[in-house]
Amino acid sequence: MQVSSASKLFETQVGAARVLYAIVVTTLLLFWFNQDSIRLYCEQKYHQGCELPLLGQSSAWRMGSNLTQAMGNARDSVIESLTQSDPPAMVAQAPASETMTMPASAPVVPVKLDGKHAAPVHVAPVHEVAKSAKVAATPLPAPIPQPIQPMPVTLSAGDEVFLVGDSLMQGVAPHLANTLHKRYQIKSVNLSKQSTGLAYPGFFNWPQTVANTLQSQPNIRLMVVFLGPNDPWDMPVAKGKPFLRFKTAEWEEQYRQRIDSILEQARAHDVQVIWVGPPNMQKTKLSSAMAYLSTLYETQTKRYQQHYVSANGVLGYKADEFSYTLQDDQGKRVKTRVDDGIHFTPTGQKLIAQQVLSMITFPGLTVTGH
Repeated sequence: MQVSSASKLFETQVGAARVLYAIVVTTLLLFWFNQDSIRLYCEQKYHQGCELPLLGQSSAWRMGSNLTQAMGNARDSVIESLTQSDPPAMVAQAPASETMTMPASAPVVPVKLDGKHAAPVHVAPVHEVAKSAKVAATPLPAPIPQPIQPMPVTLSAGDEVFLVGDSLMQGVAPHLANTLHKRYQIKSVNLSKQSTGLAYPGFFNWPQTVANTLQSQPNIRLMVVFLGPNDPWDMPVAKGKPFLRFKTAEWEEQYRQRIDSILEQARAHDVQVIWVGPPNMQKTKLSSAMAYLSTLYETQTKRYQQHYVSANGVLGYKADEFSYTLQDDQGKRVKTRVDDGIHFTPTGQKLIAQQVLSMITFPGLTVTGH
């Protein structure tokens, strides 16, 4: 009896050890294959580098990431070969030798191409022209460039609207999409996604998503962008390199480039843009960060002759004030912000959607609903 009991106990312990071993090995394999996803989530969550000091530099450890990427690429290739009957169209690119670099001070003026749209044309300042022509006389003063107004936003039958942003846009987008569809039969492409922005493209890459969407959806004529609260943090720029500190010159340069990437894609596909700046927040530090980001959005948007509107005006905020409510036309206070001091109530969402809609004209379209 004692031998039998001891034998059973031993077998139980061996069985438990095997189960524990299998769990440990399986867990390590999951971490090995999904190390990039785990690292990106960690960076986006805690806003600092999450690379393991020793394992991150090991070629054997990095092999798991390489295998995962290779399998993903193979899967995408198979799916693409099954879903595409025709080869993708080639996109012509100008040779590097034909690229012209203009002076940073060169003003931009719009030149009408077809009576409807305008393309920005760089004009060299007078002193640069005089210098290249070797004019000895005193150069004439450069003309003061007049403010360039963006073209009016117009939508016609068959046009579509692309909705870009984080959870702020997730609340506003349904109101925009429903009104566009019910009143004007205008379709929308809503890709808004919570916890996204421009600071962590490894977690979600908005510039690349915009480029892919505009390429695959040629009917898009307007893009509405609304994001910001997920971005006021130190920013990763390359694996293994220190994060860029928020608001430093290097951080701002990188962030402006990501804004420009979106605006460049819009210009390349003849798409107009309405960029909605985030409103003041209940927490002072976050609100100050939103004011800083809003200046970047507004500056870059206007450089591309696109439309910018701040949500502050819609909610009745002045300067840096914040309020959960807004006084309506009947003098009553209505709640526009939820208790987290960031997001909007349905009333606030509708107000922002109405502001965006007021910036759009629909020539030739019949209103079919209210």
